[in-house]
Amino acid sequence: MTEPTQLSVYVLAMQKQAVLLPADTIAEIIPYEPLQRIEETPDWFLGLLGWRGEQVPVVSFEMLTLKRASFSLASVASASLVIIRGTSDQVSLPFYALAVQTQPVAHDIEGGMLFETGEPSEKTELARVRFHNDVFSVPDLDYLEVTLLNAIKQ
Repeated sequence: MTEPTQLSVYVLAMQKQAVLLPADTIAEIIPYEPLQRIEETPDWFLGLLGWRGEQVPVVSFEMLTLKRASFSLASVASASLVIIRGTSDQVSLPFYALAVQTQPVAHDIEGGMLFETGEPSEKTELARVRFHNDVFSVPDLDYLEVTLLNAIKQ
C-alpha cells in the first residue's frame, strides 16, 4: 500500500480569486510595504521591492490574468508580499513577488483532496482546482517569470 502524496501549499487571497502556491516556491512572506514604481511598465507590474539587498519585481497576478482587473488592496495593514524563488532564469530573476490581500494561509494537502474543475484556465494558470468547496488558481510560474522578464527588458 502506497502512502498518499502530501503537498504543503499556501492559499493566497487575491481581490477576486485565490491562488494555491507550493510552499517550496516561497522564499518569504512579508507585510506589504511601499514599492518603487517603474515608468513605462505594464499595469500588472506594480514596482520594485527592496528586499535583502535585492530589487524584487512585484506582480499583480490578477491584473495579469483577468481582463479588466484592477489592483487595489482592501487594507494595506493586512496585505502581504509573497517572495517567490525564480526558477527559469536564476541570474536575471532570482526572486519576484506577488501582492496579496491578506497573510497567506499554509495547508498540508493530501493528493486526493484536490480536484481539477474542468474550467478553462488562463495562460497564466496551470489549472483551476477545487479544494474543499473553493476554486483556486494554480499559477504557471514559468509563464509568469518569462512574461515578467520580457516586461523588465523593455
